[in-house]
Amino acid sequence: MKKVLLTLALVAMAFAAEAQTSKWVAGGTGHFSIDKDKTAGAISNESTDLRIEPFVGYNINDRWRVGLTVGYLFNHTKEYDNTTNSLIDLGNKNGLRVGPYVHYNLIHWKRWIFFLEAEALYTYYPKYMAANINGGMGMPPMGGGAAPATYDVKRSGFDLTIKPGITYELDERVNLDLNLNLLGLVYRTYTEKRLDTNVETEHADGGLQLDILESSLEEYWRQISIGVTFKFGVPKNTEKL
Repeated sequence: MKKVLLTLALVAMAFAAEAQTSKWVAGGTGHFSIDKDKTAGAISNESTDLRIEPFVGYNINDRWRVGLTVGYLFNHTKEYDNTTNSLIDLGNKNGLRVGPYVHYNLIHWKRWIFFLEAEALYTYYPKYMAANINGGMGMPPMGGGAAPATYDVKRSGFDLTIKPGITYELDERVNLDLNLNLLGLVYRTYTEKRLDTNVETEHADGGLQLDILESSLEEYWRQISIGVTFKFGVPKNTEKL
């Protein structure tokens, strides 16, 4: 019995020692926005976006971290149709995103950290609604004032990004993160497939591009994410660094 108790005590001590020196982190980022474009005082397009992206990571050293992101994407869009002079409700769009990331701390000043993060993410939308609005999916807009035909689409593709961010250390265990996608490099390629006709349309950015040249201020806000990172095995210390 004594040997069993001694073995259990040694295992517990080893586990505690590993927890105190653990380099693992976990957390998540999120974003929510509602955008309304107006023309002559009337709403021409309306979009609601939600992103929730938890992650795990391993700190190789004080500067480098590698990990995996798994995310949920939601969008609800209403688009203006010129032929009917009305907003067409395209309903909800639900997707998943997964992929590895590499995190690098550029500058660590007091409680502030300026970092770069590279991601290779696969995105998949199993089904959502689209419409022949202004020539959608390579087809001409409908005439005669008739309501546009809607159809179901699925989408899959890859996003390769290098983006900056800012971290504020609340204490030694908890960080607040702000991912500034607006200044990053991005390459995006994806395929949309109409489920009624099986017609596929491929899209690509044509190379790694500076995102600030491709986006408006409104689109910047739609890309910024706020998150939190928890460090395992680090004793709480609220003293200033």
